[in-house]
Amino acid sequence: MRKFGAILMVFLLGGCLGGYSPENRFYYLQTVDTVEVVSSKKLNIGIDDVKLPDYLDRPQIIVFEQGTPQMKIDETNRWGEALATMVQRTVAADIAAYLPQAVVKSKTTLDERFGFLIDVEIVRLDKVGDNKAVFEAWWSVYNSGGRRITQQKTAMTREIDGGFDAYVEAESAMIAEMSRQIAKAVGRAK
Repeated sequence: MRKFGAILMVFLLGGCLGGYSPENRFYYLQTVDTVEVVSSKKLNIGIDDVKLPDYLDRPQIIVFEQGTPQMKIDETNRWGEALATMVQRTVAADIAAYLPQAVVKSKTTLDERFGFLIDVEIVRLDKVGDNKAVFEAWWSVYNSGGRRITQQKTAMTREIDGGFDAYVEAESAMIAEMSRQIAKAVGRAK
């Protein structure tokens, strides 16, 4: 019996020591490089906490199977930080690029005051199969008195080549387009 136990232990330890664990890859949303200036007004803009659906509020990237209701949590492809925080900072940087005279920052405390406050609610930020990135979000612009000036929806789909690098680049580009729309709305506001 002892001999059997020793042989079993050798096999179990061998399985633990010789097992393969795939390397994790971490992704970060990119900000815009070159942009059109949509307004030269000197503005003070805050980006409120970004809201996410529960299925996206995790470090792993979610992949939806094409043509089915199935989704897969990809354990090896992950966001580099909390997705809501990353989107908030990316939107702030993108809007600052479109409005170079503006001061744009993430709202971090309740007592911060801004000339305009941007509220973003992500509905979808999905990788669908190997060839599609989907982005959908509602956003609102509020004035310093807390009155909503505008509320709009941005929804886009981009074809990708299948990889996670292409997926993150496509999502970054779609967030940049939403940020351009927000910057135009703020630039027109009085």
